[in-house]
Amino acid sequence: MPITRMLTAEEFNYMKNYQSYTEDHSQHQSMKRKLLKEIISLYGDKFYRLHDGTRKALDRLCWFGAEKGFCFPGSTYLGKTYEKSKGTIDRHLSELRKQGLIVTVYRRCPRNNGKGNPVHLFVNHPYFKYWVNYLQLNLAKNVETDVEAEKDVIPCESKEEVSKNSSTYNLSLKDLNKYIRKEDISVKLSPDYVPSFIPTPFKQAVAPFFRNADDIYNLWGKVLLTYKISGLEKPIEDLVPIAVQGFRETLFAYKRKRIKTVFEAYFFGTLRGLFSAERRREVQQGSVNPLFYNFLEA
Repeated sequence: MPITRMLTAEEFNYMKNYQSYTEDHSQHQSMKRKLLKEIISLYGDKFYRLHDGTRKALDRLCWFGAEKGFCFPGSTYLGKTYEKSKGTIDRHLSELRKQGLIVTVYRRCPRNNGKGNPVHLFVNHPYFKYWVNYLQLNLAKNVETDVEAEKDVIPCESKEEVSKNSSTYNLSLKDLNKYIRKEDISVKLSPDYVPSFIPTPFKQAVAPFFRNADDIYNLWGKVLLTYKISGLEKPIEDLVPIAVQGFRETLFAYKRKRIKTVFEAYFFGTLRGLFSAERRREVQQGSVNPLFYNFLEA
């Protein structure tokens, strides 16, 4: 998630000089593997089909972030080091942000007082909550800035309505790849193309209203981000019904015209409330009630 938050020189120096989470090389390597494991889980089998330079760049990103939960290597540096273009590195960083693995803030450029180099915070690092509190980041508010425009919720279309798309039969494979990836083209993937790691119940709940696979993918990314900052111990698979309930409540609010921002931001806020309530129940169930203390086991 990109955040339009500028770090002051004092804040950035404080972050750089903060105590390291890892105490030795072994701990550093272990934390790096943990961060990289989340990225591999996101990409699935596709990760191992990425170019070797891309995988090494992602690995290096995790290595830098393992020490204190953040890193600030430039895309140009990573691209030159591993022989990849800056655009390729930026595209993968954008994917990590969309899926809630990193949160990006920016250093202030000293020359023109504008946006400088990015600083990436790793959501799965133990220091993440500390940096969120220290920098006073409002994650719920900044979900809104991550969406350019509110996405319309559309009703189920008639089976008789067939969209008329431009023919692609005469395109070469290279041109077809450009055609599919071009952002401003009127080619939208149906929900059948949603990645397999997105739970089927969530997909089935969202698909009747969002006919674009990218929209479903982005909404599930908000679920993952909420889960990672909630502190819940349950696996995400056990929380899918709550995520579906959050979507239904957001949809109801949209229908009642109660959403004043954007759908994704309201959905994120709804999930925060539901997951926080679930976390409280989790803590209560794990605590020992002094009225029923078992003296035999003491």
